[in-house]
Amino acid sequence: MGTVQPFYVDPDLCTECGDCIKVLPQAFRNVEDEEVAEVYDAALDEAHLPALQKIMTECPGHAILWKK
Repeated sequence: MGTVQPFYVDPDLCTECGDCIKVLPQAFRNVEDEEVAEVYDAALDEAHLPALQKIMTECPGHAILWKK
């Protein structure tokens, strides 16, 4: 199996609800001393793609985006 395409959290859109961290703690974490999340490991196995797509869709700030 491969990995999902690269993605990131736009800090200007992040509401720091923490949902992404709850759903995929292996990919997301809080930025220290800031109230936003970040991607610290974007090398997710394709098996995690459904969960990633779900959290991208449900993100209140629509802050999780695909890199181009």
